[in-house]
Amino acid sequence: MHGSALVGEMATPTRAFLDDLAGRGHVSWLEHERGRLRLELLDEDCMQIWTVAFENGDVTVDREDSAADAVLRIDRAWFDRAVSGQAKLMPAVLRGEISLDGSYGLAIQFSRLLPGPPGQAGPGKVRERGRPSE
Repeated sequence: MHGSALVGEMATPTRAFLDDLAGRGHVSWLEHERGRLRLELLDEDCMQIWTVAFENGDVTVDREDSAADAVLRIDRAWFDRAVSGQAKLMPAVLRGEISLDGSYGLAIQFSRLLPGPPGQAGPGKVRERGRPSE
């Protein structure tokens, strides 16, 4: 994604997370990942579509409804909690609370980009360089 938030679009934790992710550009521990993950965020009667692409560590975010290797269909309010560190993506997928079609591996890598619980200092926090601390 290029530029700042779209005019007229409300600021949400999801929007802030995706804007931040778009600004990162390169994530070294994703250098061997390639693929496109589409987020279909459901909010009452509307669906927002975001696509996160991984290309050898380069991460891009856009609003295109294009082909994807994995599709996550999520309630936007739930995803707001996930990007705030209050909910975990993959356990919700495994419980059937979130729909995932396609590559589980890509969804797992995406989930590693989400923050851990507020104040967490141990496992799950991503170090500046290398893989997440374990």
